[in-house]
Amino acid sequence: MGEHYFAERPGTASRRRTVDLVLPDLHLRLDTDSGVFSPDRVDPGTRVLLETVPAPPNDGDLLDLGCGYGPIALTLAKRSPEARVWGVDVNQRALDLAESNAHAAGLDNVRFILADDLDPGLRFAAIWSNPPIRIGKAALH
Repeated sequence: MGEHYFAERPGTASRRRTVDLVLPDLHLRLDTDSGVFSPDRVDPGTRVLLETVPAPPNDGDLLDLGCGYGPIALTLAKRSPEARVWGVDVNQRALDLAESNAHAAGLDNVRFILADDLDPGLRFAAIWSNPPIRIGKAALH
């Protein structure tokens, strides 16, 4: 069985590239890499979520569960600049990319951490997620 994007430290050789997230209210250029979810384009499910979800709360703690390289968390941070956004994932390569993407976008209200490092006492005003679950046909049936 091949390695998946939910490995903590992907062993897949790095092949960095850039994708554009273009929404009616923002445009983000995001770095991606091999070993992360949807490295060649913003996932269609993520795009639909970001185009249709109600606006996030203006403040408070907001969570992107399974943040990957950051398209959802960065959109939350851009749309709610007074909020504290938390992007969590199990993939360290994805978290490093997300942190770099936040820096490139000038967003300082977002933090990216391993899921196990999230404070269990935090309470969130909103949770957004597009869980990229691919378990295979046999497991699905």
